[in-house]
Amino acid sequence: MKIVFIGPPGAGKGTQCSLLSAHLGIPHISTGEMLRSLDNESGEAIRLRIDRGHFAPDEFILEMVAERLAQDDCRGGFLLDGFPRTLVQAKAFDESLERQSQTLDHVVHLVVDANELVRRLMERSRSGERSDDSAEFIHERFRIYEERTAPLLEYYGARGQVRTVDAMSTPECVFERICAAITDGSMRQ
Repeated sequence: MKIVFIGPPGAGKGTQCSLLSAHLGIPHISTGEMLRSLDNESGEAIRLRIDRGHFAPDEFILEMVAERLAQDDCRGGFLLDGFPRTLVQAKAFDESLERQSQTLDHVVHLVVDANELVRRLMERSRSGERSDDSAEFIHERFRIYEERTAPLLEYYGARGQVRTVDAMSTPECVFERICAAITDGSMRQ
């Protein structure tokens, strides 16, 4: 399966991708983790951007993802967490898949109440997991998500690929909902 996860910061994309990766036996590809692990000069500049809640340049991300998806472990499918984040990325990614006679199977949209998102991000910030979860950048990350990523739901929705999942529960319960959504979605297609 080829699945994209979309949701605002703190929705649980990374947690759910990890669970689903183990369940399906396909890699969880987190562009955020890939970007944070870059250890060259351009990586430092990009880390500064994402630490402030902004996105890495589209061209850079598209190239990085293409290289990762070309690896052998992605032949059987993949879970994308943090990509695509813009319509430019989504359209370029679709064109790339089409050239390979492939398509996405699902776009899982995780929905969480705004107050819960802030609570989750503040908790994650206190644990020191992510520098972009600081109070100073949380609202900027939400604004950027609404402006640049949320429109992907309409784009993929027009293709019938979006599976909306209520993510206001325990990770285990949300995981069960995702499994049901992608199973039901596969049957409809």
